[in-house]
Amino acid sequence: MTNTDKPLRPPRPVPYVMDEDQAGLLARLSEDYADALPGVRDRTPEASVPVLLHTVHAHQFRRLLASDPRWRETADVTEVPEDRAEDIAAALALLQVARADLEGLEGALLLVARSTSTRTGKPLLTFKKIAAALGVESEQAAQGRYRRKVGNLNGSDSGIDGTP
Repeated sequence: MTNTDKPLRPPRPVPYVMDEDQAGLLARLSEDYADALPGVRDRTPEASVPVLLHTVHAHQFRRLLASDPRWRETADVTEVPEDRAEDIAAALALLQVARADLEGLEGALLLVARSTSTRTGKPLLTFKKIAAALGVESEQAAQGRYRRKVGNLNGSDSGIDGTP
């Protein structure tokens, strides 16, 4: 049984929260690529599906919290955002597009990670570094992921450059 005299605490908005390292990486990339971000926003709508999904989620989460009178009183919120059921249905339908976009992006990033560096003549990232970045257990797991996403372009099990 809950105590109805106490204001409700808002639930966590998303099940996954970035850790400190990921937040730092996001900040660094945002700064490093700030000049390119307007160009990304100007691309086709498919390029921004994950951003749109986050926006719909944020609106609906605010609506959910604001619909509770005790939370509204505690947070001093006077207006409840409108219900947008059709937006939720559209966002759910677009999840598959977002997943496909991320799958393609992962393959492209893995391909680039194993491309030859212009400075050293070696791959940009070793499979050990790829494994660490992806959060997988081993170099072999990273190699398997590479093969599944990119394929085996030159007959080598190691990557496009033929080195482990």
